[in-house]
This record gives sequence, structure tokens and C-alpha cells, in this order.
Amino acid sequence: MAKIVPRHVIVDGVRLVALTEQEYESLAASRRQFGSHVVRLRMTREALTSLTRAAGAMCALLRAGELPAEASQSAPDAPRQAPKGLLGALEAAVEQAQRVIGKQPDASPGSANGPGRKR
Repeated sequence: MAKIVPRHVIVDGVRLVALTEQEYESLAASRRQFGSHVVRLRMTREALTSLTRAAGAMCALLRAGELPAEASQSAPDAPRQAPKGLLGALEAAVEQAQRVIGKQPDASPGSANGPGRKR
């Protein structure tokens, strides 16, 4: 695409930039694309913020070794569980983040390299 060279005109003493119809349509399309990127970026930031808060709260509880009130510890070596309300919030935040980022290839849970990365 050729670079647009602005043409200046003066109308009623006001200096304006004149565009052809094709240049205007190209500019309008670029603005729409930019707007959609801004919305997607905002959604991504909100999902990441929500996920970070929920994960931080979950980490704090796990470090403190707190058990939920409704959990019964049948054996001393039983794994500790996070409170159901917090777990639900974390799951909701993860689902929101997954919707925002779209379908991603599944990574094995123990993979340190993450999805799609090769050694």
C-alpha cells in the first residue's frame, strides 16, 4: 500500500487535510481495527487481573496451610484443600482468561516449558 501524502486545503480560513474516498475508507478501516484491538487488550488485562488476584489469594492460603471449615480431615496425611468459595473464584477467573485468550493447545501439567515450546 502506498503511503498517503496529505493534501492541505483551506476552508473558511481553517486549514484542513483532504483525503480521497479510498484514503478515507482505508483510514476508517484502520480505526475500526485499532478499536477492536483496544477492546481485546482491555478484556485481557481484566482477565489477567482477576486471575492474578484469585491465584494470589489461593497461594496465601496454601502457604498458611489453612483448611476450609467444611473439609474434614480424615487422615493426618490427607491433602489440604482450598476453601470452596476461593476455589470457585479461581476456577471462574481461569475460565474467563481462557475465553479471552481463545483456544490454546493443551500442555501436560508437569511441563515446565509450557504449551508449544520445544527444547
